[in-house]
Amino acid sequence: MIFFFLIKVIYFYILAICLAILEIQIEGVDGWAAKLPAWRVKVGSRLDKLYKKIFQHKELTGYHLALNIFLLLFLHWPFVWSWQWNIWAELEILAIFVLFTVVWDFLWFVLNPNFSLRKFNKSNAWWHKKWWGWLPVDYYLAVLFSMLLLLPETVAINPVEGTFKILALLGINLILVAATVIFYPKAY
Repeated sequence: MIFFFLIKVIYFYILAICLAILEIQIEGVDGWAAKLPAWRVKVGSRLDKLYKKIFQHKELTGYHLALNIFLLLFLHWPFVWSWQWNIWAELEILAIFVLFTVVWDFLWFVLNPNFSLRKFNKSNAWWHKKWWGWLPVDYYLAVLFSMLLLLPETVAINPVEGTFKILALLGINLILVAATVIFYPKAY
């Protein structure tokens, strides 16, 4: 069971790299769909206020909404295929997805020849409004939320396996991100 979880974590990392590269090709130098012909929510509308409150003052675009809905549907495909769903599998997939969004976003900077880590800061990554130290606040919140999504399984079913899942999810992603930064020549 643990082995399959590790495979999932690595698989999601590979997806994050592929999606970061694809998004670099789509957005280029302009992050957060700044120059894409995507629809945008009217500034000041209820939806705009709600979205900005939940997602750290980011703008809701049709591009991001469609992409994230597609990804969530894609990730739930195994449930549709097998017709076997349970709350623990759902929470696991959501925990992995939440951390996946942070890894994917960070890899966009690491792998983007127009950015690199030198430009990973508040002034260049303007769509990340709040920062704490070297990282956007929403990265910390996503990591916390990801861990919280695995916590019910940890408490209710198997504390040892649940704790391992939390540590493996965070640790493997951290190791793979570090390896990508070290071995990708244009990361800096």
